[in-house]
Parts: sequence; structure tokens; C-alpha cells
Amino acid sequence: MKRQLISSALALSMIFGGAAALPESITPQSGIVAQAKSIQSGDFKYSLLKDGTAKIVKYKGKDTDVKIPSKIDGKKVTMIGKNAFRENETIKNVTIPKGVTKIGGAAFWSCSSLKSVTIPNSVKTIGVEAFGVCSSLKSVTIPNSVKTIDNWAFSSCTNLKSIKIPSSVKTIGDRAFSDTEWLKNKQKKNPLVIVNGILIDGTTSKGKVTIPKSVTKIGNKAFWKCSSLKTIKIPSSVKTISDSAFSDCTNLKTIKIPSSVKTIDSFAFYCCENLKTIKIPSSVKTIGVSAFAGTKWLENKQKKNPLVIVNDILIDASTSKGKVTIPKSVKEIIHFAFSRCTNLNSITIPNGVKTIGVYAFYGCTNLKTVTIPKSVKTIGKDAFAYCHKSLTIKTPKGSAAAKYAKKNNIKVKYI
Repeated sequence: MKRQLISSALALSMIFGGAAALPESITPQSGIVAQAKSIQSGDFKYSLLKDGTAKIVKYKGKDTDVKIPSKIDGKKVTMIGKNAFRENETIKNVTIPKGVTKIGGAAFWSCSSLKSVTIPNSVKTIGVEAFGVCSSLKSVTIPNSVKTIDNWAFSSCTNLKSIKIPSSVKTIGDRAFSDTEWLKNKQKKNPLVIVNGILIDGTTSKGKVTIPKSVTKIGNKAFWKCSSLKTIKIPSSVKTISDSAFSDCTNLKTIKIPSSVKTIDSFAFYCCENLKTIKIPSSVKTIGVSAFAGTKWLENKQKKNPLVIVNDILIDASTSKGKVTIPKSVKEIIHFAFSRCTNLNSITIPNGVKTIGVYAFYGCTNLKTVTIPKSVKTIGKDAFAYCHKSLTIKTPKGSAAAKYAKKNNIKVKYI
């Protein structure tokens, strides 16, 4: 069972690019998408962004001290691109110019000699693995312009002892500071490492844990694989339980989610195999993919009814068979809800449902008829991909489902 769940998780991570963020290459920011052509200027290669500014795409020099220019060929530099300095073993000191707003994914990854970096008070985002595996980096000061520190941004910077993080930082990604001396020292003082109201790490916690009221968000993989965790008390200050926050906490048996929580993200309690009791308040409006997959709670719900519904959200229907009619209370069918449900033959979606998620019915190879009402306004990518070749969508003329069927070459019968 767990092997199947792991396979599903890997498939989902390939589709979504991981629990927290999509790769930079497929999630360009609006208005700053780079043109394909790169231009050589001295030691630097750059490309032009749509707004006419420049993105550094590669450094070709051999200097130990590098000052990235604020302008290149008269163009203002606003971004350090993905992999721009990746695995450069020569650079010891880098100064990033004011005007740069983003340091891209793996921009300085594995720059093993890098000892210092000056980040200007214009940078808003430090990208995925931007400084990962910079083993000589000992300290870093993040300016108060930064709002996002992405996944693994400083991961495996094994000698990084000092990190100054301003209150401006509102988003901290998956394991952003894992395997750093800074994190290890924090854990020794308190197993709950909290930054700006975000609980970023609790993986060394044991037994019964009470999260302090200062926490508003339980971060990505905060308690990941924390097998020593037995009970957790979440305060009413928490609004979000992030991706994989408690995944693989195999000794966690019960959890009460407070009424302050609005979002439970993907894989939040994934493979908590002994988790039998989960109290979910009506305040929860968003539930991510496989949030409760691999728990006894979900198994017991499926035995009672193959349609597992929480707060009008259909979160799982993977054990459904034959002809299925979704209850009128449902407003949303989440991503992958019926995915690979090969025993499903027909489905009737009630008026009131507004959203059918990405890959919702993906791989339902025996699904032949689907009735979709006009209330459905959004149908996600490949929602009905790899269903039966004779699949017919029954829907009113002019509906979102009719348009979706036409776009995806699916038979339509108007009702």
C-alpha cells in the first residue's frame, strides 16, 4: 500500500514540480519572461526580458571577487537567472547590484568557494536552491526587501552559521535552511524553529508537542518524517498547514485542527499510517492533493462511503465503482479525486459544483459518460485524459464543459 502511495506521490511531484513550487522554467513571472536569445558582453551572458531589462544567464569569467554590473550594454540588470553561476568553484565574493529583484533557481548552487554574498535592498525573491550547497558560506544578511525564500534556497550550506532574516519575509519554502549550522543551533535551543510566524522546522520534536500561539503557518515539511511525534496541539492562530507538513509522522494517531485553519495543503498528513482521528472544522476551504492519503482516517472513511467529502469538497473517490452520483452538497472536486479509478463507468455531477480539478478523472479507463452541469465554471488540465475512448460528456450548450469537450476532442451530448 505504502509503495503505491509513494509511486503516486512521485507522479504528482513530476506533474506539479514538487510539493511546494514549480520549477522556474515553467512558471515564469508575468511581464518578465525572458526571450530565448542570449548575448555575450565581457564575462557575462545575458538575455532581455519583456520589460526591456536584462537577466544574467551565465558568468564566464575567472575572478574570485565578482561585482555583477547594474547595467549591461545600457540595459538595467533586474534578475540573476537560473544556474547563472552554478558550480563555479573560483568565486569567493559576490556583490549583486541594486535593481536586481530576483535571484533565480540554483543561481549560485554548489559554488563551493563562495564565502560572502551581498544581496541588495531590491531583491524580492531568492529562488529554489539559489545558494544550495555553498559549503564555504558562513553568514548571510537578507535585506528587508525580500518577501520569499524559496525551496532549498540555502540547503546544505554546511558552514552557514549566521542568517539574518527580516520581518519582510512572508514565505519560506521547503527545507530552505536544511543541513546548515544555523538550523542545527536553532534546533538545539528549541525543536520548534519559528521565523516570522512560520514554523519552518520541527523534525527533531518528540512525544507531545504544543505549537506556540505566535505561529500562523506550519511550513512545508515542518514535521516531515518525525516518527517521534505522538501528539500535536495546534493553536487557534494557525491559518495554513502547508505541503507535507506532517507527512510520514508514523506515530501520530490523532489531531484536532482549530477553526482558524483555512488551508490544508497537498500531502499535509500523507502516510501518517496510524492517524485514525482527524477533526476538521468548517473553516477549512482548501484541501490539497493527497492531504490524507495513507492514513487510517481516510481508509475508514472510504469503507463507509467511497466518496469522501469534507466541507463540500470531494477530496477522494479513488475506490468508487460503477455508476456514481455525486451528492448535491459538493461544490468542488479536487485534483486527482477519481484518478485511475478504473472501475468507474459513469458519473453524474450535480448542479452547484463549480470546479473540477486538474487530472480529476485522469486514467479512468472505463469511464464512458459524464454529466456536467452549467454551474461548473472551471475544468482543470487533463481532467478527463486517458478515459474510455468513447467517453461522452453530457452538458448544456454553451457550458464550460461543452467548451472543454470541444477543445479536447471529447464527444458531447447536449442536455
